[in-house]
Amino acid sequence: FADGAGFGSKISAISMGQGQGPKAAALITEALRVGSWVLLQNCHLAPSWMPSLERICESLKPDTVDPDFRLWMTSYPTPKFPVSVLQNSVKMTNEPP
Repeated sequence: FADGAGFGSKISAISMGQGQGPKAAALITEALRVGSWVLLQNCHLAPSWMPSLERICESLKPDTVDPDFRLWMTSYPTPKFPVSVLQNSVKMTNEPP
């Protein structure tokens, strides 16, 4: 998808898990500034970092974010995923046939 949108070289992906939160936050901070994309994979594996993700998302302001910035996240269903992030996101689901 990123290649088709012209962002194939401007996407950073990180698989979430133990100790990946600070790295993910740094990727998001840089992407906000330069207008690139960040993919946080397997967010369900980092439940302790979800409050930090919620704070990051709540701090996003249209006038301080590059318009090309995108934050993509993948996760299995989990009660630890911040409801406010879900409510303010475009959601896609993938279910087996």
